Amino acid sequence: MYKLFLLILLVFSCSGEENVDGGGGTEPPTKIIPSNLVFNVEVSGADNNNPNGNGTGVVKFTATANDAVNYSFRFGTGDSKESSSGSVEYTYTDVGTKTYNVNVLAYSSTGDFISSAKTVTVYVVPESDADILQLLTGGSEKTWKINAAFDSHFSLGSKDHKYPSWWEAPAFSKSNSGFYDDEYTFKNDGTYSHKTNGDVFGKAKYLIETFGSTGQGSNSDGEIEKYNLSNYEGSFYVKNENDEKKIILNNKSFVGFYVGEHEYTLECDSENNILLRSVDSDNNAWYIWLTDKDVSTNSSKDLFTDLIWSDEFDYNGKLDSNKWSYEVRNQWYNEESQATTDRLENVRVENGLLKITAKKENYGGKSYTSGRVRTFQKLDFTYGRVDIRAKMPSKAGTWPALWMLGSNYQSIDWPKCGEIDILEHAGNRLNQIQSTVHHPDNYGSGDSKVTYDYNDVSTNFHVYSLVWTETAMTFYIDDKPYHIIGNACSLPFNWDFNIIVNVAMGGTYGGSIDPNFDSDTMEVDYVRVYQ
Repeated sequence: MYKLFLLILLVFSCSGEENVDGGGGTEPPTKIIPSNLVFNVEVSGADNNNPNGNGTGVVKFTATANDAVNYSFRFGTGDSKESSSGSVEYTYTDVGTKTYNVNVLAYSSTGDFISSAKTVTVYVVPESDADILQLLTGGSEKTWKINAAFDSHFSLGSKDHKYPSWWEAPAFSKSNSGFYDDEYTFKNDGTYSHKTNGDVFGKAKYLIETFGSTGQGSNSDGEIEKYNLSNYEGSFYVKNENDEKKIILNNKSFVGFYVGEHEYTLECDSENNILLRSVDSDNNAWYIWLTDKDVSTNSSKDLFTDLIWSDEFDYNGKLDSNKWSYEVRNQWYNEESQATTDRLENVRVENGLLKITAKKENYGGKSYTSGRVRTFQKLDFTYGRVDIRAKMPSKAGTWPALWMLGSNYQSIDWPKCGEIDILEHAGNRLNQIQSTVHHPDNYGSGDSKVTYDYNDVSTNFHVYSLVWTETAMTFYIDDKPYHIIGNACSLPFNWDFNIIVNVAMGGTYGGSIDPNFDSDTMEVDYVRVYQ
């Protein structure tokens, strides 16, 4: 009987608490459930070229929902952020391309919530080498352009070398293509922008594979000279790997002439110019020179206008000892047959001309004498324009040369010091003019070219010129270019050289000497150096 009474009492108590209107109690609040949740994710810099962003790792998250007063974002990394506005930014830091599961919870004023989930794929650039980054960005950002005013601003070579060895573009020779007006901006935060001004230049197969067909045809070299492509942004990082300075661009980004590659090595750098190299899938090495200055409207041959040194030979007798020294020897390389002297019979100045005369005579154990003079330790210089107006000897066996040698040859020897032959001529090959450079990778025959365009080199004066820059060595006759050799920091043509003028006899280039040879003379009207 007691248990039944207690049960009735408990039932009566609970029922009484439900009827609170007259008893002083409170009703629980009505739940508010948010609805219509919209969740958006925006990866910074993402576009068709960079679907996973620009490499900064920055992602913007936004959410809206009816009756929501607060949002909680969960980024898939263990981190979260709250926001009453429904908008937050988060920076992912894991290097590379990573995918994350992200969530947002939309809360009402009663603490009730609904949620939504997405996946986001984000690209984050690795940390860059500080020194290379400083060079490329100047500590903030730098914009680079193709240095079209210089010969060999665009060139091609073997993948086995670090300099162009096959082909070099003359200044402004690609003016009809779409990359001279391009601008490449590298920023210290790892972002990259390519201002195409509407078109770019590259190999058709790579452009179409990467960006799609625009219906444009290619030229005979398989290139599309003005492929339609809008400005785009991307990212990059730089690293020093095995003593190679590497620039890696993400996704579809590229620099210069597009050959399907997004990794470049920085082969050369000076205060305002850099040389980039990329190797395509066919093992061709492509080179592009960039500058962070305004590109000159004058080609490199016209940039050197200050006359820093000259000899007009407007005196008589011995050479000016403030400008020249004699090399007196009876033994030379290349199986040459002459002894060289400082006698007036072999080297003299008269009637406004330097005359170097080869003679048949027994002297110093040799059967011929001649002269060889140089500017070593009187004029040693790096880069510029050299003009030498001269007339060649013609008899078989003569070997006149107007050339330059690295002024450090005594410490590192030939061919490491480098050699630049502005002109070589042989009486046995009359009117064939040859220009050559010699360096450790090609010291025998050298990088050489012969022109047959002149038939009066021993009867008339011509101006033989070298225009020498950090990008190229270009050879001219009477201001007409006929040979370009690309320069690079891996070559020994970026330090002081001096000028040498001589006439050899016989040897590996001069060949057989006419048994009736008595004498012959090279005449030089002037030597001028501009910078």
